[in-house]
Amino acid sequence: MNLRAPLLLALGLVAIGCGPKKLDSKPPPDMDFNSGPDGKRTGAMRIEVNKLTAPDEVNYDKGDQTDWKMVELRGKPGLLTVVLHWDNGNSDMNVDLYDGMGTNIASSPGPQPGAQEKQLLAQIDQPAVYFIRVIAPKTHDGSIYTLEVKWDEPPPPPPKVAEETPVEEPAEKKPKKVHHVEHHEHASHAAKFDPDSGVQGHIVGKAQEGDGLKLFIDKGSAAGVKVGQNGTVLDGPSGATALDGGSFSVIEVKGDNRCVARTSLHSLGKNNRASINVK
Repeated sequence: MNLRAPLLLALGLVAIGCGPKKLDSKPPPDMDFNSGPDGKRTGAMRIEVNKLTAPDEVNYDKGDQTDWKMVELRGKPGLLTVVLHWDNGNSDMNVDLYDGMGTNIASSPGPQPGAQEKQLLAQIDQPAVYFIRVIAPKTHDGSIYTLEVKWDEPPPPPPKVAEETPVEEPAEKKPKKVHHVEHHEHASHAAKFDPDSGVQGHIVGKAQEGDGLKLFIDKGSAAGVKVGQNGTVLDGPSGATALDGGSFSVIEVKGDNRCVARTSLHSLGKNNRASINVK
């Protein structure tokens, strides 16, 4: 009996049975299938330094494993502190820091059973935009959490001070007499104040304030000007007569040669002289 054929068949079956097994190429599950845009760095939510963030949540089992945050650091190089606090004491949480290129530059400590807070410290040599990743690392991990980014941010710049508006010197013109007015308030001011009895100066600036004007006059404490004294805007460049309705009151003395007054006038026109009653 020829045994060659059965032998070859048996060897072939053995070779087939001992051949390499087909590898399982199934990809790992995506545990951010239920995350929103902030599940990726490109959708990171902007947060502010030195302020508690609004409560957020990650949960491994619910498919919302990851949250990304973005923060802009300003000022000088310094130490950055990121504090992560979560509510569920039976869960672990991780927080990591990335630079603007997506390179991991700092990570929080590993598992700490029973802990509900982790801190991440990083020396920042170049203030810029940085990214923070909060993650529920494994199954059954998940919790509501709050972040705080502590950074020595420079103070905001001081508000701009309104500049005094210079008043142009008017062309020479003849002084005109004060017209009699029926309005009792204006008439009483004209009767009370004699411009010749006061200290005369130039109005070097003005600013709108409410229904009237704030006047900046080049007379101060050296001329005897005090808060509460009254005066009037003079009509014309020579300052011979009081401008109708141009009465004012000194509200601030700013050194030897400057004071501030308030008037109900809406406009000065070309009038740029004033008289202050310093008696």
